[in-house]
Amino acid sequence: GGGSIPLEAQRLGLQAYASDLNPVAVLINKALIEIPPKWAGQPPVFPGAAEQRLDWPKATGLAEDVRRYGQWMRDEAEKRIGRLYPKATLEDGSQASVIAWIWARTITCPNPACGVRLPLVRSWWLGKKKGKEAYVIPSVVYDSDGKPRIQFAIGHDPKHAPTKQDDGTVGRTGASCLACGTAVPFKVVRANAREGDMGEQLLAVVAEGNRRRHYLAPSEDQVQAALVPTPPDVPEAEMPEASLGFRTQAYGMNRYSDLFTPRQLTALTTFSDLVGEARERIRFDAVSAGLPDDGLGLEAVGVGASAYADSVAVYLALTVGRSSDYWSSLTSWSVSGEFVRGTFGRQALPMVWDFTEVGPFSGSTGNYGSMLHWTVSAIERVPTGIGQAIQADAARREYSGVVVATDPPYYDNIGYADVSDFFFCWLRPALRE
Repeated sequence: GGGSIPLEAQRLGLQAYASDLNPVAVLINKALIEIPPKWAGQPPVFPGAAEQRLDWPKATGLAEDVRRYGQWMRDEAEKRIGRLYPKATLEDGSQASVIAWIWARTITCPNPACGVRLPLVRSWWLGKKKGKEAYVIPSVVYDSDGKPRIQFAIGHDPKHAPTKQDDGTVGRTGASCLACGTAVPFKVVRANAREGDMGEQLLAVVAEGNRRRHYLAPSEDQVQAALVPTPPDVPEAEMPEASLGFRTQAYGMNRYSDLFTPRQLTALTTFSDLVGEARERIRFDAVSAGLPDDGLGLEAVGVGASAYADSVAVYLALTVGRSSDYWSSLTSWSVSGEFVRGTFGRQALPMVWDFTEVGPFSGSTGNYGSMLHWTVSAIERVPTGIGQAIQADAARREYSGVVVATDPPYYDNIGYADVSDFFFCWLRPALRE
């Protein structure tokens, strides 16, 4: 799994040998117990970084290179796709970076006399902090041809806030239409979605502010910025027909790439591609810093510039994987804490109606910089004793001379393999070479 047993064994000074069939688990274990000891005491190779301090104990040099090249990836990505994330205009006319876009999935109201695009919303609330309350106000308007559509404004007065009776459009049994009041059972919602009718509508924009969030009504420029084509090289892996805790397939989301919006896919493929570009820069800089290049990569147990570049690339790829947890259309907005919740609040993929798309280049919740910070912080703290992680069948590997520690089986409780594929889709292209 995540490798807590071998990690803690290594922290106690023991030699740790881990194995798993799951390649994602093996990669995480290698990143925890095998790669850091390989470069213990090694100063960073990023130009000018080694001179910042006198010594680099444990894996701090490796961590510094992950930080520096990770920041290079962030800056390079912003050059390439930053235009897709325009600033928002605040009430006073000033500009602010967007933290998040709150979207609602939509279907066509099945009432033939109505036909409005019905937003599927769990709750209209955006923020519940006392004195800073914010919520979405929906209203039905009619175009010149008499067709209804739903538009949204933002309210702040607690006296007019949503109540339990009118909060959202989705309940325990299905949805209700805002325009005509038609009840729409979940079986109808699922059928519409499988037929390709499910879309998205922007509910609100969350912008950075001085010690507060600014909640703004949707604007045409923000809507248009999200209308990007799906990149050609997205992960095409099929999701299982049925898996423990997976609910999205019932709504026509049958590939892992279906769990992301086109703009999210663009961001993730951009960062994934940059891992390979960063790896080449790291190898060049490592040679320039005096590391010999034996031409052997990490998988060939190399000890030079190529293996070091592979090592840093592993953590950069894991940072992209961590980003995918927060950059999917199955995330949600916490109205009490005013932050984005990741896809995996638990080891499952439930359906999410109103979802959050975060800004990867903002300075707030869910941004790439915070994902990089968590990765670097972990590398700085891991032990650097003897450790090894391999992909192996537990029934066939060698156990002589070792003490065996294992968790009880989780097979019937958690679909680890299917959950891991969510991340494997992004790790494999980033680390394929």
